[in-house]
Amino acid sequence: MTDETVVERAGVPAPDPDHGVRLEVGPFGPWQTNAYLVWDGRSADALVIDPGMGAAPALVDRVAANGLTLHLIANSHGHIDHIFDNGPLIRASQAPLAIHPDDAYRLDGRNNYGFEIEASVASRDLVEGEQVRIGDLVFDVLHLPGHTEGSVCLYEERRGLLLSGDVLFAGSYGRTDLPGGSDEAMVASLARLVRDIPGDVRVLPGHGGETTIERERPWLERIAKAGRLLSP
Repeated sequence: MTDETVVERAGVPAPDPDHGVRLEVGPFGPWQTNAYLVWDGRSADALVIDPGMGAAPALVDRVAANGLTLHLIANSHGHIDHIFDNGPLIRASQAPLAIHPDDAYRLDGRNNYGFEIEASVASRDLVEGEQVRIGDLVFDVLHLPGHTEGSVCLYEERRGLLLSGDVLFAGSYGRTDLPGGSDEAMVASLARLVRDIPGDVRVLPGHGGETTIERERPWLERIAKAGRLLSP
């Protein structure tokens, strides 16, 4: 994990300059999956998104170092690289787990990679129209299938932040050739993002570095117009 923070974007007024989005991120496991620790800079409540292989000890350390309490563990989807350390993190923090119900079956520990993964059970559904509240932060749950049936993004409109999982990356989109993937659904999800999310929104993906909707707009619009997946 890093202690670099994501702060207010220029031009976005804040009544308290120390009160905004605070975020730490680190890539974990052989897939280099980004695990995110998010809080608002004032409340002790914190959110973890996608604790990949080996992420739990680092996340527990960073929660403690920042004087936080883990309020929720959220999975953007149910692929092994994003859920691997759900179990250890739940045991260490006693925080509840949330995932879209269409991907909940992926939490049973079974996988095709030969790894032993502790099964986990979600006690909260991340469904379209629901919100995740972490201190003063309010994330809208956007159901954006295509990579998996239950892929979601978390969107904090006021802070201009989209945690995009494996739906949208810098310069690419999530694979659709894995179980649960759908070209048609991915096209619809990408078209929705470029249509509904402002260009200056920061996109924090499940792999790789951050980007913005505006930076990805040219190829997103080509896909939306064509109605089929194209090379970015």
